[in-house]
Amino acid sequence: MAAAWRVTAWGVRGAFPRMEAAFSRYGGNTSCFCLERGEDALIFDAGSGLAGLGEALAAGGRRRLLHLMISHFHLDHLMGLAAFRPLSLPETELHIYGEPGLQARLDRLFGPPYWPLTVGQQGARVLFHEVEPGQTFSPEPGLRASTLRGVHPGGSILYRLDGDGKSVVYGLDCEMAGDMAARLTAFARGADLLIWDGCAAPGMLRPGWGHATWEQGAAVGRAAGVGLVWVTHYARDYDDAFLRAQEERAAAETGGLCRFAREGTVIEL
Repeated sequence: MAAAWRVTAWGVRGAFPRMEAAFSRYGGNTSCFCLERGEDALIFDAGSGLAGLGEALAAGGRRRLLHLMISHFHLDHLMGLAAFRPLSLPETELHIYGEPGLQARLDRLFGPPYWPLTVGQQGARVLFHEVEPGQTFSPEPGLRASTLRGVHPGGSILYRLDGDGKSVVYGLDCEMAGDMAARLTAFARGADLLIWDGCAAPGMLRPGWGHATWEQGAAVGRAAGVGLVWVTHYARDYDDAFLRAQEERAAAETGGLCRFAREGTVIEL
């Protein structure tokens, strides 16, 4: 019997956390999504939402095999590693995937003089895997991970996971410049879930900033025949009222193809 997939939003904000009451309905933590497949967890990005996920994962006290896929090295996608509790637990085995130079970059950010210990010195067994965009690999038996180069300052990696007759694409921090929309459409073809960069509202996109709009996500989703476009990575100044209005507009214009992520919400596949 194929394993059930549960994808949970733990961090939905871009740039920097936002914790005021006016931002609480959708959430103020930066990017982190977790796909649970049986006993193991596959995590997309290590934004500040990783801290809450870490508490949940550590609560059982049992050995956990975790996979963390880093899209790029900007701080809003890494800051949660500073408070990721499973790193201090010897029963944790954590595999981290990212572009070449992965370990050296993380050690520079999370290590003296900026942090007391590196990611690999805190008690857990940590293994680093360098991934070139365009490469495929198998993080677990029966699961295939594919990658695609995104358009973002400094570069980004988009990930696709296929297995158990299901598929999820993580497509954050990617601008639809040049032929990117066509390449991403091919990459996401037939996916059940497309986690989409909706950092900019329609009409507010800034060329060269490496982000997208929910309208562009809907266009890619339709062309690729995906089941659901889950919009996230909201700009830091988009409060609950603004996002609610955008979500209502997106639902009306896309027939429900686009849904806006809120922290704690779960998509079951």
